[in-house]
Amino acid sequence: MRSTMDEYGYWKRLAGKRLSRRRLLGGAAATGAGLAALSLVGCDSGGNDGGGTATTAVTPTAAAATPGAAAGLGSIFVPEISARPPWEPATSRGGTVRWFGFDALPPDTYDPHQTQLGPIYGMHSGVFSKVLMYDDIYELRMVTDLAETMPETADKLTYIVKIRPNVRFHETEKFRAQFPNTAGRQLTAEDVKYSIERQINRDSPHFVLCYRSFQWDTLDRIELPDGPDGLTLKFVTKRPTAAFVHYLGDTNAFIIPKELVDPTRDDMNSLDKMIGSGPFFLDRFVALQVSRCARNPDWFAKDDLAAQGLPNRPIVDAIEAIWPPQDDTATEVAFSSKQVDNAFFVDSNNAERIIRDMGVDRTRNVNTGWVNSRLLVADSEKAVSPFKDLRVRKALHLAVDRSAMGQQMFGGSFFVVCPPISLSLRQWAYTPEDLAKKPGYRFSRQEREEDLVEAKRLWEAGGGPELGEVELLVAGIPDYVKNQGPQLQRRLAEVLGLKVKVRIDASGYTELAQAALDKRGVFSLNFDNGWIDPDDWLYAYFHSTGPKNSFNVSDSALDRMLDDQRAEFDIDARRQLVLEIQDYLLENVVAKLDYVAPSQPNTKWPYMRNKRVTPWFGDWYLWPPNLWLDSADAAFQGRPA
Repeated sequence: MRSTMDEYGYWKRLAGKRLSRRRLLGGAAATGAGLAALSLVGCDSGGNDGGGTATTAVTPTAAAATPGAAAGLGSIFVPEISARPPWEPATSRGGTVRWFGFDALPPDTYDPHQTQLGPIYGMHSGVFSKVLMYDDIYELRMVTDLAETMPETADKLTYIVKIRPNVRFHETEKFRAQFPNTAGRQLTAEDVKYSIERQINRDSPHFVLCYRSFQWDTLDRIELPDGPDGLTLKFVTKRPTAAFVHYLGDTNAFIIPKELVDPTRDDMNSLDKMIGSGPFFLDRFVALQVSRCARNPDWFAKDDLAAQGLPNRPIVDAIEAIWPPQDDTATEVAFSSKQVDNAFFVDSNNAERIIRDMGVDRTRNVNTGWVNSRLLVADSEKAVSPFKDLRVRKALHLAVDRSAMGQQMFGGSFFVVCPPISLSLRQWAYTPEDLAKKPGYRFSRQEREEDLVEAKRLWEAGGGPELGEVELLVAGIPDYVKNQGPQLQRRLAEVLGLKVKVRIDASGYTELAQAALDKRGVFSLNFDNGWIDPDDWLYAYFHSTGPKNSFNVSDSALDRMLDDQRAEFDIDARRQLVLEIQDYLLENVVAKLDYVAPSQPNTKWPYMRNKRVTPWFGDWYLWPPNLWLDSADAAFQGRPA
């Protein structure tokens, strides 16, 4: 007898349940470190208007109640995310919505299965569809995308999925001329099968770039009961895998047409080949200028929300993410003249002033992406690690002043100190109160002094003074990360006496990404991607076989823990395992130094309706199809066309 995944209940129960962290953390010993995949923070992704999500702003008064704030040394916090109101019915259509964002950063590759650069995920998520999707990442709520219903299963190994019959790849005059065999073609089960199996093909010359292969390696086989042109898929996993349903709707689980992949090179690294079945098609991408997508009038899900007053989606004609100025004054000029409808500011004080003086909306996204450093924990084929001694790595972790770093980069009022899994994903992360008890994340003056004493002791015991000069490769984008390089250099010199030579990756992230891929042992300072399920945050990076393990971590005990959390379907038990893994990473591994994440107020004109908050890149499938510009709103007057 088969049951639906809703009856099976894992994700539904997880999203609806709030387990006491205090009980779960009763046996915790230390905090964790983890994650990678180079990227940078983008602009705000949400609003508090109709259909938006408001969050509690952390003012200086509110911050005084958070850990460490009384000592004036900073705070650990996550603004509370309110329940989402219904989408607001559209009363006007058309137009182009514009916002500032880093989405036009030149990627490592345009191939949706082979990139690890976060900003390109936005365009990809608007162009390509997935089997499932998250309609609320913060609450881990999944719904169907290409699938007609949520997967059915008879056991913990078998999943049955049926694809909608009305899905077609984008069809425009340009696409018909360039790719006549793809434009307008029906998407079938074979496309899904190919898109997944492509990423676990070890004979591919680009297999090393398939960073999500660790997910699909859990598959034993994919069967097509109705044949390659049918719409039914049967997934059979090798072993129970708690996150398998998540894999079908994860950030990069895109379904592509096979014929657009170069069969010799196994890549589709071309803007011309960005042809999917999503709500938008790529209209223009100019590096460091703009990423623009236009409305797909034949989107298969266009009437899914018709009963909620949003028929024939997308409502707007196009969406544009414009490369942001690196200066808040220029951002303010563009926003006040309505050249952009939504803007973010590096200094939160500027945003608060504009909100107060202009009477516009405040929005805030609680980021899962954050600033960190990578360390090579063991020699690799291409590098000798200066950080092989665990005591040295722990000393670095304790020496960093995360409070000062957050204030320097984000204006001091709004930042989140992150462990391996972002605090904004409350189902899997520590509470701020519990994190504040961990060495390196403690902010009272006495505790901070104790951490520094321990940092110096560990540094001496681990042979830190014999290291000599170490190079720090710093991301060139955005400016607030680039400018933090000399600050970190001075901090490590003052506390530990470490000589650090700062070098900037002028490309932004190209050199950093290649160094991570090669395990060249680069000591880095960069913005990192945010993810969803614990498997994304932990397994790919710290399992000895993980495709993103740039740290050269190989730990059999850790491997067993990572395998165990994958196989655990009981929510409470899996949470406990995830917390224990994070404890183990910081106590026994320390492959990455996790610092801070922005959670700044942003500005939005009230005529921009149905803008929702999401924690990271890859959300153009979610709220942009429901956006609309309210031409009847008084603020709309004077807005450029």
